[in-house]
Amino acid sequence: MSPILSIITVTFNARAVLEETILSVLQQSFTNYEYWVIDGESNDGTIDIAKKYSNKVNLISEKDWGIYDAMNKGISKAKGQWIYFLNAGDTLFDNHVLQNIFETTIAEDVALLHGNIKTKNHPSGSDYTQGQSITLPDFYYRFWLCHQAVFTRRTAFDRIGTYNSRDYPVSADQEWFIRFLKAGGKALYINRIIAHYEVVGESFLKRTQTHSEHLKMVETHFNWWIILQNKMCSPLVRLKIYLIQNYSTSKAYMLYRRLFYRD
Repeated sequence: MSPILSIITVTFNARAVLEETILSVLQQSFTNYEYWVIDGESNDGTIDIAKKYSNKVNLISEKDWGIYDAMNKGISKAKGQWIYFLNAGDTLFDNHVLQNIFETTIAEDVALLHGNIKTKNHPSGSDYTQGQSITLPDFYYRFWLCHQAVFTRRTAFDRIGTYNSRDYPVSADQEWFIRFLKAGGKALYINRIIAHYEVVGESFLKRTQTHSEHLKMVETHFNWWIILQNKMCSPLVRLKIYLIQNYSTSKAYMLYRRLFYRD
C-alpha cells in the first residue's frame, strides 16, 4: 500500500545541517510517509549522515544539475499520494505538524495544500512568518510560495509536469506554481506554520538571477501589461537587491526589519 506522503530532501555538501532536517521528519507523530534524501554526490560527509538513518531514509547520491533537477528525481521516485520538499537546513515546525495536516479529510479536488513558513537565521536578526491564501495575480510581481510550506498531490505533477530546471535553475518552483494555477489547479490554504525555513538559501544568495528568472516567467505566462509594469519596476528592484546584498547587516537595515518584519 502506497504511503500518504513522500517527503523529499535534496542535498549537496550539507553535512552541518542535514541531521537536524532528518530528525525533524523522523520525530513526527504522523508515520504514514516515505522519506527520500536526494544527494548530488556530496564529498563532505553528508552521505554518512544520511546513512546513519538508512532504516528510515531512502538515499540516492549521484551527480545532478541543481536543486530542481534533484527535486525532479525525487518526484520520479516518490510513491506517496502527496509530495513534500524539505530542503537540508529546513525543519518541520513541530512534531505534530504532519498529523495536523493529514488527520482530516482533504477534498479530492484540492491538489495543493499550503500553509506558513517561519524564517530562521535571517542576516538582519529579524525572523518572520509568511503565508496566506494565494491566487494567480499574486505571482504577477513577485514570488509568493515557499515550497517548504506546500504539499502537492502526485497527480498534479503527472498532469502539469515537473519543474523546469533548465530555464529556471533558481526558481523553478515558482514557475510551476504559476503553471498549476493557470491550469485551474485548486489550492487550499491552512493557517498553520509548516516549517522553519533557512532563509539564506540559493534564491537568497542569487537574488539578481532570481529577479531575471521572474522577468522570464512574466514574459512567458502573463499579458503585455503585466510584462510592461515589471520591466518599468525592474531598475528599482535591482537597486533593492544591491542594497540588501551590500547592507543586509547594517544597523539601518536591521532596524527596518525589526520595525516591519519581526513577528
